[in-house]
Amino acid sequence: MNSSFVFDPLLPIWVIVSLTVLIIAAATFGQWRGLKSFILRAVAAFILAGALLNPQSLIEQRTPLPDIALLITDASESMDFATRKQSAQTVHTRLLDGLNALENLDIIEVKIAPGRDGTRLAQTMIDALASLPAERIAGVFAITDGQVHDVPENPTNLLPPGIPFHAVIIGDETARDRRLDAIISPKYGMVGETARFELRLEDPGYEGERAELEIRLNGELVARFAATAGDKITIPVKIEKRGVNTVEIRASAAKNELTTLNNVLVAEISGVRDRLRVLLITGEPHMGGRAWRNLLKSDPSVDLIQFTILTNPGVKNTYAPPRELSLIRFPDRELFEDKLDEFDLVIFDQFKRRTMAARGRTRPMLSPYYISNISKYVENGGALLVAAGPAYATDNGLARSPLIAVLPARPTGKTTDTIFRPKLNDKGKRHPITSIFTGEISAKWGRWYRSIDAEVIKGDVLMVNDDGLPLLVIDKVAKGRVALLLSDQAWLWSKGHAGGGPYNEMFRRLSHWLMGEPDLEADRLKARVENGMLQIEHWALDDKNPPVQILHPAGTAEIINLRRVSPGYFTGSIKADVQGAYRVTVSGSGGGNLSSIAAAGALNPTEFKHVLATDKTLAPLVSASGGGTFWAGNTGTVPTVRKVSGNDKTSGAGFAGLIGHKKYSVTASRRTPLAPTWIYFLLIMVALLIAWRLEGN
Repeated sequence: MNSSFVFDPLLPIWVIVSLTVLIIAAATFGQWRGLKSFILRAVAAFILAGALLNPQSLIEQRTPLPDIALLITDASESMDFATRKQSAQTVHTRLLDGLNALENLDIIEVKIAPGRDGTRLAQTMIDALASLPAERIAGVFAITDGQVHDVPENPTNLLPPGIPFHAVIIGDETARDRRLDAIISPKYGMVGETARFELRLEDPGYEGERAELEIRLNGELVARFAATAGDKITIPVKIEKRGVNTVEIRASAAKNELTTLNNVLVAEISGVRDRLRVLLITGEPHMGGRAWRNLLKSDPSVDLIQFTILTNPGVKNTYAPPRELSLIRFPDRELFEDKLDEFDLVIFDQFKRRTMAARGRTRPMLSPYYISNISKYVENGGALLVAAGPAYATDNGLARSPLIAVLPARPTGKTTDTIFRPKLNDKGKRHPITSIFTGEISAKWGRWYRSIDAEVIKGDVLMVNDDGLPLLVIDKVAKGRVALLLSDQAWLWSKGHAGGGPYNEMFRRLSHWLMGEPDLEADRLKARVENGMLQIEHWALDDKNPPVQILHPAGTAEIINLRRVSPGYFTGSIKADVQGAYRVTVSGSGGGNLSSIAAAGALNPTEFKHVLATDKTLAPLVSASGGGTFWAGNTGTVPTVRKVSGNDKTSGAGFAGLIGHKKYSVTASRRTPLAPTWIYFLLIMVALLIAWRLEGN
């Protein structure tokens, strides 16, 4: 039971105040005019005002309301390191026992769930407090390793005023962790140019120690060297292809370090091409020459340089140098020695090796040295397309030159001059260059009338004639690519002859494959994370299904076998329950390895950037709220918990305070007038009568 005085005015307050002021003013005026009853009249006015305010005695039956303590437990992925999870469970149990021992206290528990944006303690706390009555919140406890990623620089507005925040830190203060920190990580770059990464190898407490760095580009190892902890490191990486280029930088593990999840840095650089430079050399005028030019010039991103040999200077002795017989001088030295590496694609269209006779001497129009340069150009990453004509089957063909070192087929010396329809073989139906033309479309292609018989040395045949002889052969040579078209009749498709065919689209796709278009790769590997599962897809042109190796974010390896879904297509999946980059590797058909990176969450998770237990991140919030920081370490030590008043200190050596608000709810109440109404009127009349009496005297 609780008693108090309250007022229940009979009139609006402003009326009561106005009436009282008027009476006092009148009494004051009377006093000024010589009346001697000012005090009595003022007393009467105050008694009247008190009567109109209607004072009452309030008797309430109150039920105390419990204070509320919010207990936040960090369940993010960094709490899985070492023995943190077990220590946190011990601290949670002991702290809960201490809180339950306090009277009139409710405990609300929430957990910080793992997320791709790191540990969101502030957001978790705000969401929990939003559903609680602010006037009853006694304090907040957080059981965490201190690695929190959403506490603002000025955290004064995160909690209601006067509410303490206490941090109980889990983890070993002497633990070691080596990590890679990116300073500059480029996102875009030109194909063929160098992107520069700047990073720092961090190993707190072990600065100056050496560690081995391993750099991989698109899954292939490109460099390995030692670096010093604490130093800034610059790593140049050449962008190999258009589209996504994956750069993986991994530091060797340190002895007894907390985790290796942050020893790796994965970046994706988008490779772009400014302009594609194509060199087209036509060996002699023919009906299909303009078709190649129209095809290449239809692409606005292509810069085309074309040379056509109009006459054969070896027919007779002209006694004149070749430069005087050409419309423009054939710049063989500039093209095939000085500037060959500047071209993205070189095309020989019905080219044959010719000789030139001048002043009684005979020499080749294109030196074997220059042809050999083209072979080296391909091996170093260039692209070559040979559209063969009848000359390819003769001794003057390119197959009888140093270029045979990179060509995928050698001629038998025969040509087939019968009518046939080009068709796709099994590989052609699976290869991305030609797979879109399968079905009824390819059955209606227009006829060709000549093919060059050839024996395949290496590479993949995608198109054949009616006799199964190769028409289109492609191959990867060292770092470069080659395509060989064994017919001079493809131009008929561009003219719509006998129904035509996909001339523009097919040879445009072929050209882009030669220049390394990732989407046109026949052997490719794709990995992605969906719904907590790492999904793997593998396309193999040779329909082979080698085992797949998976490197987990923590550095552990796993090997699985994929399931064959259709010819050349295989799938599989595993659980991806840790944030970070998963590298998937499989042996490709060409003998190299295919690699793909998939991220569960982010490629370089914020959660694992810094993993050492710390009290520095939460220090501003603890200080601003008047709370305390307590190191539980690995032993599970917790502070003593007690309630304090709002003006007392809320933390100290070994104790954490909770504000006792002493809030209550009223279950019943009763009001009674302070005095009967007639008492007020009697007192007023007595005061007025005495005043009149004084005035009468």
